[in-house]
Amino acid sequence: MDTTNGLIWVMALLLAGTAISALISRWRRLVGWVSFAFVLAASILVLCLSAFAWLGKASFPGKVLFHIPILNSNLVFGIDGISALFLAVIAVLGSLSALYSVGYIAHPYYGGESLARYYPFMLLFILGMIGVVVSWDLFMFLIFWELMTLASYFLVIFEKEKRVNLRAGFKYFVMTHIGTACLIAAFIILRLVGGSFGFDDSREAMEALGGSRPGLFSTVLLLMFIGFGTKAAIFPLGDWLPDAHPAAPSAISALLSGVMIKMGVYGILRCFLWMGPSSHSLAIWGGIIAFFGALSLFICTMEALVQRDSKRLLAFSSIGQMGYIFLGIGIGIAFLRISPALSAAGFIGGLYHLLNHASFKGLLFLNAGSALISAGTRDLDRLGGLYKFMPLTTFTALIASFSIAGVPPLNGFGSKWLLYQVSLFCGLQAPIYMAYGIAAIFISAVTLAYSIKFLGAIFFGQPSANITGLLRKGPMEDVPTTMRVAQMALALVCIGFGIIPMIPISAAHYAISTAKPGFFPGLNMLFSGSFLGLSLNLGEGITGIWNPVVMAIAFAICFLIPLGIYMGARGTVRVVEPWVCGEVHDLDEIRYKAAGFYLTFRTLSAPRLGGLKAMGFYPRWPIPRAGWLRALRYIFNFDYLYYAFVKGLMKLFDWFSLVHVGYPQVYVLWMAVGLAIAILLLYLLP
Repeated sequence: MDTTNGLIWVMALLLAGTAISALISRWRRLVGWVSFAFVLAASILVLCLSAFAWLGKASFPGKVLFHIPILNSNLVFGIDGISALFLAVIAVLGSLSALYSVGYIAHPYYGGESLARYYPFMLLFILGMIGVVVSWDLFMFLIFWELMTLASYFLVIFEKEKRVNLRAGFKYFVMTHIGTACLIAAFIILRLVGGSFGFDDSREAMEALGGSRPGLFSTVLLLMFIGFGTKAAIFPLGDWLPDAHPAAPSAISALLSGVMIKMGVYGILRCFLWMGPSSHSLAIWGGIIAFFGALSLFICTMEALVQRDSKRLLAFSSIGQMGYIFLGIGIGIAFLRISPALSAAGFIGGLYHLLNHASFKGLLFLNAGSALISAGTRDLDRLGGLYKFMPLTTFTALIASFSIAGVPPLNGFGSKWLLYQVSLFCGLQAPIYMAYGIAAIFISAVTLAYSIKFLGAIFFGQPSANITGLLRKGPMEDVPTTMRVAQMALALVCIGFGIIPMIPISAAHYAISTAKPGFFPGLNMLFSGSFLGLSLNLGEGITGIWNPVVMAIAFAICFLIPLGIYMGARGTVRVVEPWVCGEVHDLDEIRYKAAGFYLTFRTLSAPRLGGLKAMGFYPRWPIPRAGWLRALRYIFNFDYLYYAFVKGLMKLFDWFSLVHVGYPQVYVLWMAVGLAIAILLLYLLP
């Protein structure tokens, strides 16, 4: 199949949908269905192109559409295994988010907003992400990268009357463009060395720098890490994400977290794995990527635990889950020269978790959006008891929450299990990776804690006073059918990728195999056994076995036995009012609120005598009020660590904002200065 012609049709469909949705935006239901039709048609074509790439029947690379002589840049498209993997994610999440939007954005909650600022930018957003992963030229890559960023910016500030949304959008715009500036500097260096912006020439430039100029090579990798890490929202570069997610509509939040931040991972795979030579410098950067992955999963998961805003909780959770992905990708890069089997398992674990995160985090944001339009709030303390009115949404939220927490046999367990295995085995050669694996195992318990908090505070327990007030006005029903279908589809993906893990693992293995043909062990060598189970072999025999089907059967039996005993007893259920110490209290006062879900955890983890006693540890020495105890308090209280960094970063942004004087000539001057610095670095660095 001609890849270029197929992608031209995809982009033509999305551009036509953009224009038509802008023209008919006043008809809120009609524009939703029309936009969904265009996105669905483009997504089906994208999935066909990805399937042809997996089968080896796609033309690669495509023909040159036009040439820019002054830059020696070409508009040319190509789909390899890496592109096909990300295209599938874009197609599935894009079409389901568009379907969800049909009922979501037409709800009276958004009745005062013009849909001319929603659907056209949504289609351009999807178009930009597709262009990013199929461009075979660094300059055209940046064009689509900027289209993706600008379209998502306008979607973040969709509710432009809210000042907090404008601030979140500005923060997102500035931080992501700082990352883009780093990418521009890195790509200019590669252009000066390689002679063009083409991927193949840039690959040769990376190999030349890695062999002869390691200092400049490390500078290029640093610039790429900052640029792609900012888009991927890795800690500490992802400070924009917790503000952008609450501001954006929930369907867009699903795309931001489920797809767009994965573009940073795509960039790292393309530049570090596909372009990067297997050198000592690259291995060091693999260790750096793994370190920031472990840092992100630890700090931001802990931060998610204390959030009251449902979407802000999920935003911090996204940064933490990206840490798992970066940990796997970092291990893969670090062990390229040491062990191809460990490297492949690291890459596959990271990409498997990327696919899983796209499904369960996209679903969780859709769940949060359903609760928002039903109850009119994201405050977890003002929600509760929605399972009575939203049974299908509650079921999908249960699947997504258990998936992200790594509860078997759902998909989150499979990818985390693989990452644990790889981290621990890498720790036999470098102990720091064993520490990363142990930290990841601990953080899974924290993930379960905030997942139960999200699930319990919104859907279970007693209704809050806010919900009770809404019920007085009329009956509450589940969300529209389009929203329920989108949520159910993602829930089925969570179940399917958990029960049949070889589907995503096969796609991940094919992606890395096309990046370095013949380098990594075959799929059957790494994962022996049946299609439904995993038997990991890192070169020294089977090191781990996971069979989700057996686990699912065991869980079903363990559930059915007590259920049968309960049903057979036929005992009467007595419902009474709770006893509140003989006093009259409002039920909302004694309701178990969101903060209560992590108080016990915080008590157990607090570095003080009470927390130690709660864990059964009684020290014999006196506990000082300063010294090492104060140091521990600052280490474990992440408000100090995280917000101190953010405060310093905001001061840097305030200083940087002084250059925005409003005169185009000044901006051109800054571009010239940046180009001069890049050229100077090219000749000064060894």
